[in-house]
Amino acid sequence: MLVKVMAKFYIITPVMNSLSWLKRCVYSVADQVQPGVEVYHFVQDGASTDGTVEWLGEWQQKSASRPGYRFAYESVPDAGMYDALNKAWEKLPPDADITAHLNSDEQYMPGVLARIAGEFAEHPEVELVVGAYYVVDADSRYICHRRPVQPWRWTSQAACEIITCACFHRAEAFMKHGIRFDTRFRVLSDMVFFRDLVNHSMKVRVLPELITSLFAVTGENLGWSNIAEYEWKVVLSGMPIGITRSRWLCNFVSSARRRWRDLFCEKPLTYSLYLPGEESRTTRSIQHPTSHWGCRSYSSER
Repeated sequence: MLVKVMAKFYIITPVMNSLSWLKRCVYSVADQVQPGVEVYHFVQDGASTDGTVEWLGEWQQKSASRPGYRFAYESVPDAGMYDALNKAWEKLPPDADITAHLNSDEQYMPGVLARIAGEFAEHPEVELVVGAYYVVDADSRYICHRRPVQPWRWTSQAACEIITCACFHRAEAFMKHGIRFDTRFRVLSDMVFFRDLVNHSMKVRVLPELITSLFAVTGENLGWSNIAEYEWKVVLSGMPIGITRSRWLCNFVSSARRRWRDLFCEKPLTYSLYLPGEESRTTRSIQHPTSHWGCRSYSSER
């Protein structure tokens, strides 16, 4: 049930030479504003050279008069995405209620921030809310959807059970815990970040029925690269031998739990997103809903 409550969101987006994707991301955040929901969107740019900086300035001026919406950006060199995120979170406003991280090639689903605000209002003990998300290809065609599960401490040591585009932090708790991204890692910083949150016993609420966002697979996935394998060795080197040897089991259990969870949720039939060159959403139908990433399924416009 949606609670009519005033909540102030601080959404951060890192970007580097990804203007086409960034525009769609920004539009998907801007249209979240409604009575009871204010949004401050901050973009941390890594000194892009593809026109991103110019567009950010234009959008800031264009959107300056929007009620309930604030947009700002900074463009400076950084040491990568995770360094950019940490820089942006240093600017977390003291009056923010909820904060989240949305990459430039990701989008929020319509009205999702109001739903998240209601969840935090109804459950004041909760520090982190996690929803489901769509996976799409570089042409924004549906591949699958993924459901969240309550993260377990032992599986979280060697499996990333939370994805950033579908999680939302209570700002007060986020500041209290003080956990940020480890910039030593290019691939596994997300996993280490959420592992540390779970180890600190952060109170998590999962919403498997709520699809919050869209995650795009836009090219080579570093998670399957030699870089990832090297970083896994670094991460696992300081862990008990039982965790080191059971990495495969952690991933298997996490995947099985997500698949099991999906059996009890209504299958999505459509999704709404921004496409290149458009400033309004397009609705696409889903031909074969699946929670299995390996089953490629395409969509058609409606």
